[in-house]
Amino acid sequence: MTNEPDPITLEILQNSLRSITDETYIALTKAAYSTNIKERRDHSTALTDTRGRLVVQAENSLPIHLASMLGMMDQLLEKYQPEDMTEGDIFVANDPYVAGGTHLPDVNLAMPCFVDGQLLGFVCNIAHHADIGGMTPGSMAGGMSEIYQEGLRIPLVRLFNGGELNQDIFDLLLLNVRVPHERRGDYFAQVAACRLGARRLGELAQRYRPERLTAAFTAIMDRTEIRLRSGIEQIPDGIYEFTDVLDNDGMGTEDIPISVSINVRGEEIS
Repeated sequence: MTNEPDPITLEILQNSLRSITDETYIALTKAAYSTNIKERRDHSTALTDTRGRLVVQAENSLPIHLASMLGMMDQLLEKYQPEDMTEGDIFVANDPYVAGGTHLPDVNLAMPCFVDGQLLGFVCNIAHHADIGGMTPGSMAGGMSEIYQEGLRIPLVRLFNGGELNQDIFDLLLLNVRVPHERRGDYFAQVAACRLGARRLGELAQRYRPERLTAAFTAIMDRTEIRLRSGIEQIPDGIYEFTDVLDNDGMGTEDIPISVSINVRGEEIS
């Protein structure tokens, strides 16, 4: 029996996977305590393969969040091998220098999903916490000159080990933020979204077989690449340049130029 899904099955699987990320997005929205997540919806959810490559994301996920997730996954797979992970593990990070983060209020969670002991991929989400400590309430203000003023830096750590909360780490996270009961609720909303996604992914694997599902991951990414390259080919070859100006950096420097140069050659863009 071949593991490669036929076109109809592939379409069903892709939409099923997207439904999982949409469901986890909704679950995180509803379970969150803070208005920043519940009302403003500053969060994203996604699924990656075992190599940390993005397979699908929720419809309302933010591109900047997805880039941060992939940065975290790179660090996760560099630090831990699949055999070092167990079912029920959940990893947390926010640091932009050592864990692929954006700014410190954006907290990433990633959960490996196993079926019959086989790693299928990762369920990921990221949410903007209304406070992560630092020099000002809300952890966002002008006049900051170093990251330590922004708040608590979280390296890539295992928050749950085999389904059991590492209470010592969690206590440290909550001790360094304002309104800790609200932050606790937001963390557990993210945890619930991870667990929901892992459960749904496991159910899908049981229905279609893990081998076929992982083959579908690759097929989805391949098809996406083909479509993207086809779109790039429609752009005339050439170098496209643009410059804009940032009014100031909040530290006294004004009229800062921001320049971009994009090189299009056939189906390649750089």
